[in-house]
Amino acid sequence: MRRLRFCAEVTPFYVKTFLMIKIRLRYLLFATSSSSRSPRTFGQLLSTSMTTPPCPCCAFVGGDLFLPLTEDDKTSQYSTVAHKEVVTEVVDVMSPADAMKMISNEDHKIVLVDTHGHPHLQRDIEYADVSHPNAPEEGRVVSLTCAVSPLDWKDTLTFASQSQFILPALGIHPWYLNDILAEDNQQEDVEKYLSWDWLKELEQQISQHPNLVVGEIGLCKMARFVREFPMELGGKATALQLQKIVFRKQMELAAKWSRPVTVHCVNMHGSLMEVLTEILHHAIELYNTRESEQTHDDAMSLQEFVRNKFPPSIAMHSFTGTAHHAQEILQFENEILNRHQKSNNKRGSKKRMQAYAEAAAKQSNSNTEHCIFYFGFSHAVNHIMCTSDKARRKGMEAVRAIPLDRLLAESDVHNPADVALGTAGGVAYIAAARGEELTAVADQTAINGLRYLSSLSLKHNV
Repeated sequence: MRRLRFCAEVTPFYVKTFLMIKIRLRYLLFATSSSSRSPRTFGQLLSTSMTTPPCPCCAFVGGDLFLPLTEDDKTSQYSTVAHKEVVTEVVDVMSPADAMKMISNEDHKIVLVDTHGHPHLQRDIEYADVSHPNAPEEGRVVSLTCAVSPLDWKDTLTFASQSQFILPALGIHPWYLNDILAEDNQQEDVEKYLSWDWLKELEQQISQHPNLVVGEIGLCKMARFVREFPMELGGKATALQLQKIVFRKQMELAAKWSRPVTVHCVNMHGSLMEVLTEILHHAIELYNTRESEQTHDDAMSLQEFVRNKFPPSIAMHSFTGTAHHAQEILQFENEILNRHQKSNNKRGSKKRMQAYAEAAAKQSNSNTEHCIFYFGFSHAVNHIMCTSDKARRKGMEAVRAIPLDRLLAESDVHNPADVALGTAGGVAYIAAARGEELTAVADQTAINGLRYLSSLSLKHNV
């Protein structure tokens, strides 16, 4: 296993990658606000409150929305449930603090790469005190800070500008579509339920910031936006349709500018595959049309044309899908790259699924040169939030079913002081699930993370 070292052992490629890297965003806190039962405006229709269980992404966080506080909100108290290690018979996961001690060993200094978090939010510390003795020095952690709404794009960019080792990501999270709703809801076209000024602004920000990732974007059936969408406007079905529209628009924009994306997907794997398939089929149809009209570039093959219609890299953030879901996504990648391979696995076949998982676990390389999909895992979501043995077992089966060179470590924290420990926790979770050495996994996930982020350097398709 190659080892990514700090100091002299870091290659010029990684040094260059570090200097490109900047980041930003996310820990979604739920808001419970009440309003009139008979709202008049479109925005008010969505402000009706109801008590709902939090999304798996931030179930341990209480209080209001995680977005920047208004003047009226600054006196609010945010109660945060302390992280407690859940005892399970499935497998023991090393604590983030213990993992950091090993990673910070003077004889083996490893660069951590955190491919998803929201430290710009500056919320309560979850893992560590700022003065934690094992906190790595500047440059030992490369991180991505992700926005969720136009309301925190500016803060994300400002936070990322503080260090050359932090990259920003801007996008609209599926929870926050209410921030882009149009005032006029008397429209037959569902797309007109939304204001689209944000899309122009996002493209402008992308054009001005060459190190900008697109995210956090995605699909989420657990979103309050979905559960509370007014029945008179179509209810849950319309809300999910709007999520898919916004997600696809952002995917297409990322592809246009050749920017990697970080994707939130909770209980929406089928819809995710539908959107990806729609993009693929549209690309093929467009190419065939251009060919029949003799307007296409003769030097560009169908495969290259189709590939350019997808972002250069797609990270499935804090992946909560099954081993089968992961396999299906990787099989779809083969379709994008025209690597037609028949699968020996079929839905419902436990023996075949186990065989696939074991083969993937032994696979040290999986078409690394052409990686599109990566799978991120965090201690906060995949371990702390996952409290049942059944769910944990499925989660760890998914980790084992994914080739090692596709795995990413995430912190998914919302305070700068937690980034290092949160990322170390993500490494510990992956190492425990795969039964592999912690430092080896730290090395490999760092390499994977840099490869994922380095796709920013690819020429855009404008």
